[in-house]
Amino acid sequence: MSKIHLNALIQLAKIDGEVVDEEVELINEVAKANGLSEHEIKESFQQNLPLDNLSSLTSDKKFDVIYSVVQLMKIDGKLYNEEIKFCARMAAKLGYDENVLFELMLKIYADPDLCTDKESLKVQVQKYLTL
Repeated sequence: MSKIHLNALIQLAKIDGEVVDEEVELINEVAKANGLSEHEIKESFQQNLPLDNLSSLTSDKKFDVIYSVVQLMKIDGKLYNEEIKFCARMAAKLGYDENVLFELMLKIYADPDLCTDKESLKVQVQKYLTL
């Protein structure tokens, strides 16, 4: 996981003005699973880095970012306009057509345990990658 990916998750968590425990837990879980230390995670929560240069990520990394922001967006069971707009901006910066959000939201919301089939979902959303 790159600092860019972690920063995207943190910015999304903060966007509605309240970072809930479930969001923090998911961010920590994803960050630690990708080798980031507790210190790096805490430091990233205090920073507000710009989300530039996302199109240079590999297609696998792009999928990881868009998948995790959609997963985080749905974690509290509520959808906020600001969150959807943020995710749409992220999708565009990553080089995806905005329809990727609909595909991911439908799949992730329909099956919250989709992690077991994440690879097939990656294949399905590749058609939305424009860059």
